[in-house]
Amino acid sequence: MIEKDNKEIQEKIEKIIEKVKALPTLSLVVAKVIQVVSNPLTSASDLSKIITVDQALTAKVLRLANSAFYGFPFRIQNIAHAVSILGFDTIRNLALTVSVYKIFSGEGNEGFSHQEFWKHCVGVAICASLLAKKIKYKSSEAAFTAGLLHDIGKNFFEQYMHKEYGEVLKYVKDNKVPIYQAEKRLIGIDHSELGKLMAEKWNLPIELKAGIAYHHYPEQEKDEQVMAYIINAANIFCKQKGIGFAGDDIIEPISKEGRLLLNLDRTYEEMIMNSLEAEIKEAEAFFNMPQY
Repeated sequence: MIEKDNKEIQEKIEKIIEKVKALPTLSLVVAKVIQVVSNPLTSASDLSKIITVDQALTAKVLRLANSAFYGFPFRIQNIAHAVSILGFDTIRNLALTVSVYKIFSGEGNEGFSHQEFWKHCVGVAICASLLAKKIKYKSSEAAFTAGLLHDIGKNFFEQYMHKEYGEVLKYVKDNKVPIYQAEKRLIGIDHSELGKLMAEKWNLPIELKAGIAYHHYPEQEKDEQVMAYIINAANIFCKQKGIGFAGDDIIEPISKEGRLLLNLDRTYEEMIMNSLEAEIKEAEAFFNMPQY
């Protein structure tokens, strides 16, 4: 396959940027949820009133809140109850994730199953949450959501550049290279760089943007480097465990810096792998979320 010349690559990148600008905005309800959660004066009643305006979103959030993943021995009846039990951040992140994935649809390329891709994202989310709890990161919920959203750039490529992304997937298979390197070589921008543009378009919280934009280059993130390393490590662990498939099966090592920052050793890696396997079994509702 002939690599694209610089002029063609630059033109392609400019077209991608224009397509990102033209993406639908997040729903007004979710945008309002993000805004009010950051306000310390917001009450559980305020938040529940905003979400219940959108009946479809309300139903999806309640379905997830009542899933085996959260494991409550009682049924959460309404959004106000969900907010009081799960907390503001969890409800915000559930609403945000549902809204983001609603934007994308369409058929997958050969070698790229939407179901296996989403399973990978859920696995990374669960693993990121475990890592965040281990190092007492400020929000394991934010780590979970960053894991769910870390590969949104691939969704864009699949939907808006379907044919070109088919070439990327073939290049990965033929040349045994990581998918983000193939994206960069053939399209000019990889899914993490594209994800950063999307996160900025939607004004996502800074810690989510860090996990999306720098999970392959965590050392480049300045403001939320810990989150970038969490998603980087979670991504690698899930590939080692074979949870889902996100475009390639190449397992890159966790850097020395990442190991130090996350306090990783062999014993803890084994514990993560075992915990991951157990929690994945409880996450069926999240695997089915894009179909809701």
